[in-house]
Amino acid sequence: MSALTYERASQDKKEQGKSVTDQRKLNLAEISRHAWRHAKSFWDNDRSASRHATKARPDFEKLMDRIRTGTDDVLVVWEISRRERDLAVYVQIRDLCHEVGLYFWLVGGQLFDLRDRNDRMFLGFQAVQAEFQADYIRDNVKRGIDGAAAAGRPHGRGTYGYERVYHSRTKAFLEQRPDEEVHTAVGKDGTGTTYTKAGIVREIYRKLAEGVPLIRIENDLNDRGVPASQGGGWRRGIIRHIALNPAYIGKRVLRGEVVGDGQWKPLVDEELYWAVRNMLENPDRITWKPARARYLLSYLVKCGVCGGPLSVNNINRHGWTGQVYSCLLRRCAAVKMEHLDEFVERIVVAWCARPETTEQLHRKFDDQGVAEARAEAERLRNDLEQWRTLAEAGEVTPVSFVRAEAGLIRKIAEAEQAAQEAGIPPVLRGLIGPHAEAEWLALGDDVARKREVIKEVLELKLLPVGKGTRTFGPHRVWRRWRLADDDAQAPDLIEAAAETVAAAVKAAKPGPKAKTTKTASNTAKPRTR
Repeated sequence: MSALTYERASQDKKEQGKSVTDQRKLNLAEISRHAWRHAKSFWDNDRSASRHATKARPDFEKLMDRIRTGTDDVLVVWEISRRERDLAVYVQIRDLCHEVGLYFWLVGGQLFDLRDRNDRMFLGFQAVQAEFQADYIRDNVKRGIDGAAAAGRPHGRGTYGYERVYHSRTKAFLEQRPDEEVHTAVGKDGTGTTYTKAGIVREIYRKLAEGVPLIRIENDLNDRGVPASQGGGWRRGIIRHIALNPAYIGKRVLRGEVVGDGQWKPLVDEELYWAVRNMLENPDRITWKPARARYLLSYLVKCGVCGGPLSVNNINRHGWTGQVYSCLLRRCAAVKMEHLDEFVERIVVAWCARPETTEQLHRKFDDQGVAEARAEAERLRNDLEQWRTLAEAGEVTPVSFVRAEAGLIRKIAEAEQAAQEAGIPPVLRGLIGPHAEAEWLALGDDVARKREVIKEVLELKLLPVGKGTRTFGPHRVWRRWRLADDDAQAPDLIEAAAETVAAAVKAAKPGPKAKTTKTASNTAKPRTR
């Protein structure tokens, strides 16, 4: 008699394979007791057999293939639920075994013959019971998960940046709190830095809001030697997963949907979270490799003829050497890189510095947030006025008034700043206002941040040179302001930028060559004989 064995375990959290190993020992002992020949064994560890299973069972499929060969006589399992908990699968295996002549099943030490109707009935009862037990366990687990979600308790693997506290005796969940434990990391250059996991999460959101690309955040964390959330190195997918996780604003998620507030404090405020999420999920968002961030407008500006991106090319022609932006697909249009960069930077900075820009952004984004921040500032001013009235009446001591005044003045300034920035996208914060030019210059060589700002503000297309002129000007750049009105309501900044670039173009042109006149010194002398 040729015997096959199959062993399975639904869970193996310790990854030791103890259950399937014990099952195999028992099955092999039964084969020896009956003096059968052991043909082959199959096992699936940490794999469910219920109809709700999400993981495949590779060895179970191999077992089915082996049964189809018809070379074996008996199938040995420790209990029928180890083979399957799905009644339909049981019927499939039973019919296959009967078809190929594998009539004997040894289940838990008891031998069954599939040709006997009583044996088939008893195996059927066990299969129904195994499926019922699987559904019963699933319903209980689902009820516990749903109850935990409704109560706002965390579930499953811990969220990076938080730590969970359990009762020392009962192991019951007590709280989830920000993980502020200080760790030390050693970077690739041997430099040691300290960090907290909660701080890393806040840093990710802050940098994304400032327009730092995912790849730069990844490289920075890896260069500093900070371990990723699951150990090893950071990847853009891990950073993106953190940035899109509502748990960091204190929300409980169940099966991919927010179902309520969690029993923990948020690590970032909701405005920052949604700003970052909207940016990452924006279908118009352009991603690029690190090398492409060397240039300000490559792959941001499109060709006005074919719609392809502009790339940078090195040119050496007619005595001029430099770099140009040109259509990557068909070379429909091209322009000197310095001219287009200068023009776009100037109109973006001029737009950021306009007094009207702040109000436009407030109207477009967050009127309610602005109103709330202004109301808070007004309330604090009223409190300050009441303190002054009490001090003048002698009802509070001078020391108390000075302390209260200092605190209220600071809070009023914070509320006014919040009102100023409530309607401004995070990537533009700090750049809107009369100080825009200074802040832009302070960015220096941070091309990636500048690109994010330009991408947030403008959609640009380069048009080909028109007939009769080869001079660069605003007529060669199609513009659509994403956050503001069109050029018709801001002609001053366009004209100022055009004049500056035109002056630069003119200065860069070589002047006409001076005519040379012949003199007696350079005139050829007649030959003498």
